[in-house]
Amino acid sequence: MSAVALLPIGEVADSTGVTVSAVRYYDEIGVITATTRVGGKRRFDPDTVGRVSFIRRAQEAGFSLDEIRTLLDDTQGGWRDLVEDKLAELSERRERLDVMISMLGDMQDCGCEVVASCPRATPC
Repeated sequence: MSAVALLPIGEVADSTGVTVSAVRYYDEIGVITATTRVGGKRRFDPDTVGRVSFIRRAQEAGFSLDEIRTLLDDTQGGWRDLVEDKLAELSERRERLDVMISMLGDMQDCGCEVVASCPRATPC
């Protein structure tokens, strides 16, 4: 791959919505890897943008960086157990969020001035 096609760290950050320091950290801990350095500055393969975007979404969903590394780099199939566990965890979280969303909507429609005294503030 020619050096022209490689992306500077700032472009990876801009393309993924993370900070330059986050991209640098991801490189330091090995969840992404700089292809080379030009003038001492990291350069990344364009595929890194997709990888960082996946990392960001996975973190937002509650995955640790160690879990993300397993998902992205495990070639032995251990990632499947992780996915099974996370699917159960995320489904439970979604159920709790659905209850809270419903409760907040009920409270909003109730007309109470003080949430602590709202009869709709506790789920049945």
